[in-house]
Amino acid sequence: MSPPVDRRMIELANVQRTFKRGDGTTVQAISDVSLTVPEGEFVCMIGTSGCGKSTLLSMVAGLLEPSDGSIVVDGREIDGPGRERGMVFQKDSVFPWMRVIDNVEYGLKCRGVPASERRAIARTYLQRVGLAHVETAWPRELSGGMLKRVAIATVFANGGKVLMLDEPFGALDYVTRHQLQDVLLDLWDETGGKAARRTILFVTHDVDEALSLADRILVFGTGRLVDDLRVDAPRPRDTDSLLQPDMVAIKHRLLGHLGLERPTGRAVARGTAA
Repeated sequence: MSPPVDRRMIELANVQRTFKRGDGTTVQAISDVSLTVPEGEFVCMIGTSGCGKSTLLSMVAGLLEPSDGSIVVDGREIDGPGRERGMVFQKDSVFPWMRVIDNVEYGLKCRGVPASERRAIARTYLQRVGLAHVETAWPRELSGGMLKRVAIATVFANGGKVLMLDEPFGALDYVTRHQLQDVLLDLWDETGGKAARRTILFVTHDVDEALSLADRILVFGTGRLVDDLRVDAPRPRDTDSLLQPDMVAIKHRLLGHLGLERPTGRAVARGTAA
């Protein structure tokens, strides 16, 4: 009996995106990218600044149109934002004029979900991210880490099949970042079984973060997909997990792509000695 074939959730075919600068010159932000992401996969996208990661994420979200090629999500070519796709931005995207629970409910309200049902869903996800005690607080009363928890609760509560996160934890301190990585993984894995999980695209500059989170790491450089790496280590992945030979080998490969290691595996010196 043949093994089951993973259902394709995201399909990009020969996607390109160009921009016009103010001086009239053309910038090729994304060049001929083709890839497939199965349902339930956690994919991290990594690369140096300006390599096209966030541009590609915005196109999958429907916030930008490709200049050429096609993007299909859940069997339908996208033509703009849709409720089957949710996004957490690098900067805070919590509405400051709404209390916490109203923020989490907002997408459900826009979809016409009855008030009692959406309140119950919002409270469930606030509980899951550890914010049940601040549901009536204003965003200005919360820390940066708490605001990210609100954003994560909001995007999961809205029920999208595909979730996109653009460097959501980059501005947070070390402890808070690791706590939120655990929160995100717990929510992603909450239903159990690959087919029931959301499909996640997660942009990061942090190699260890990608290794801790991802089933698969896509590496971008100058608008192109330059590597596609599987991460098969079991979860949860702690510090010892990242020191296993297979994980160290992937890390060296990633650092090489980022220009932080020579082919020998030795780190490239940064700065000058004091």
